[in-house]
Amino acid sequence: MRRQDPVFLTDWTKDLPTVVRGEGIYLFAEDGTKYIDAASGVKVASLGHGVKEIVDAMAAQAQRLAFAYTGAFQNLPQIELGKRLVRFAPAGFVKAYFTSGGSEAVEVAIKLARQYQLAKDRPSRYKVVSRWNSYHGATLGAMSLTGQPRRRQDYLPLLIDFPHILPVYCYRCPLGKSYPACAVACAHDLERTIRLEGEASISGFIAEPVLGSSGNGLSGPPEYFPILRDTCDRFDILLIADEVITGVGRTGRNFAIEHWGVTPDLIVTGKGLSGGYSPLGAVLIHQRVWEVLEREHREGMFLGYTYSGNPVACATGVAALDYIERHDLVGRAAARGDQLGRRLQSLAGRATVGEIRGKGLLWGIEFVADKVTRAPFRPPGAFANAVAREALRRGLYLNVGSSDSVDGAYGDNIGLAPPLVTSAEEIDLIIEILGDAIAAAEATMLHRQREGLTHAPA
Repeated sequence: MRRQDPVFLTDWTKDLPTVVRGEGIYLFAEDGTKYIDAASGVKVASLGHGVKEIVDAMAAQAQRLAFAYTGAFQNLPQIELGKRLVRFAPAGFVKAYFTSGGSEAVEVAIKLARQYQLAKDRPSRYKVVSRWNSYHGATLGAMSLTGQPRRRQDYLPLLIDFPHILPVYCYRCPLGKSYPACAVACAHDLERTIRLEGEASISGFIAEPVLGSSGNGLSGPPEYFPILRDTCDRFDILLIADEVITGVGRTGRNFAIEHWGVTPDLIVTGKGLSGGYSPLGAVLIHQRVWEVLEREHREGMFLGYTYSGNPVACATGVAALDYIERHDLVGRAAARGDQLGRRLQSLAGRATVGEIRGKGLLWGIEFVADKVTRAPFRPPGAFANAVAREALRRGLYLNVGSSDSVDGAYGDNIGLAPPLVTSAEEIDLIIEILGDAIAAAEATMLHRQREGLTHAPA
């Protein structure tokens, strides 16, 4: 990045490398440096870079038809992707609405939950419950759901006052309990919150099956999502699975919610839906929701978005699903994910590694200043960023998680989400470089810790 360039970057203090080419799991910078993309960009480039079949499909569709407004016309790629995606989803999903990305798709899910309650003659129901320590997008509705204090704080006057429940975070249970004696109290917090807010105000509940931004790799115990499903059923509110990161094979299942045998009412997806080749997101609608919407909203409803169902984006999605199914990349994510999880355990003995967690090809490491007390580093995010810098110097790109993931103020974690096409040899190389990066960061940060500069209260 050249600071005199006219592009507005959200962090103009960093001198970022300029990448000019991608191939497989690698990125190549302007100066010739080669990087392993162990984060798939930001959990997006799940099919790797430079896949000719997908690029050819995009070009062919752009020549035939680049745009058609879906308020006036249907288009063939939109229809085909809709058919393919509902087949790819768990049984019972019958409709797909397309957007330009995950944040837009979350906004649509908020609107659909509202429309569902209006169709049932419950006009007071509009609030969607979410969790603290969650991330659901950068638009104002999605940010209202997001449970990361640092990302919310500057925009609080603009946000909807949606309620949040306890995070699922066994390593640092907010109630000070331990599983299984806890009886999964964090899941039962949904019912408590619904009753406190008044069930007549609640339209839905949204959660990421596996966290992919704030607390990379976090997920709940086996009973967690079944309890949430039961609660939503009893109060007749929609269960929304935010699978923008976890969907389309990332965790070794078509959708991550399938790990728990639970069927949500809406699935929000994006990122891997096009493998990063085109901006694309979607909301999948279950039959039980569609029946209510179709019966009561006979003339349709307003959802918006100029680029919804864009033919080039949808053709890209079709080509991406073709590639995933032809190469069994969901099965490959499961196998390579098992390998990645095993290899990460080789780092568990390091002084700063507090917890390793994840599923498929979505893993996280939480770093701590003290493994006994689990006290985080200070300042927040400093150690995780040091690891990421050391990794980048060695040609490995990682995502850094939210620096307020522990208690709204502190936290250090990194995420690993390599493309689904990553080989066994490349997994080993990622772990080797990561181990060196952690060791280098420890050499600097632990010295500062001894001087009392990097330790925060437990």
